[in-house]
Amino acid sequence: MKLPVDFRLLKERYLGEASRKPWVAEKRLAELAPFLPPDTRDIVRHAVTSLMAYQDPDYALVYLNRVGRYAGSDKAPCAFLASVASRMEERMRYADPPSIAQAALADGGEGSVSPTRRVSFCLCDFAGMLPPNAADTALQVMAYLRLSQRAVVLKFSSQAGWKRHWTEAWALLRYARTYSRRAKTENAWVERWLHMIDRVRASQPEAVMGMVQTADIISGSGADYHRGIANWNVIVDCLVKPVCDGAIAPIDLAAALRVVLHAAADRPEPLVLQGQIDRLIASQPLQLQTA
Repeated sequence: MKLPVDFRLLKERYLGEASRKPWVAEKRLAELAPFLPPDTRDIVRHAVTSLMAYQDPDYALVYLNRVGRYAGSDKAPCAFLASVASRMEERMRYADPPSIAQAALADGGEGSVSPTRRVSFCLCDFAGMLPPNAADTALQVMAYLRLSQRAVVLKFSSQAGWKRHWTEAWALLRYARTYSRRAKTENAWVERWLHMIDRVRASQPEAVMGMVQTADIISGSGADYHRGIANWNVIVDCLVKPVCDGAIAPIDLAAALRVVLHAAADRPEPLVLQGQIDRLIASQPLQLQTA
């Protein structure tokens, strides 16, 4: 039977070989490097290496193309690029079971013994590892049964024996990550974050760093991660976007973001954070400037 596509391409995609060789990402990095400040250049170079290890050269190339929106021969110098580059790399290396397994195996390299890693995930995180259609069905069932936020603790270890085999099996799932619902969701989040940075830059440039720093409220895994995502959406939908759209009276967005990010650091319930934002918007601009 003749396959409709080259077997080599199937092998590259499904058996773990990179669909592009590292030199493709390295060439793109070399093209961008002359237009990056020294501190940003180091951040981007480190990010390319870590993203290739996390996923593959294609993934690092996506990162570089995003950085390229702010750096190039036809681009004005971008003062906040270093902050964007470091936070974008962190979000693109989001914590999922395969990445934690990879880290556990890396810690145990060269014969050293690493402690067992115990990481909490929600059941919906496992559904998110499935392809979009299957994941959506699984998430609907979990929501109906009220199991979406049920916590599950996974243990990963590089110690010889079944523990290492268990960890290696989870690490292999990184090759399916690209096709998962979670990957598509994370990609959409990064794109929206960059889009809102551009909108804030156009409307209130002094608030750009505040918008960049909103990425800091999203971290970790399990319940903390989902709370951070929910709060970020509240900040954008209830504060940043209405200001950029002109849907509310003009306010000092930079000052407002400082207040809101300070409140979000305590990981409040999204409804609580929304109430704080509503009260903040209702206050006078003069009061915001002194917040």
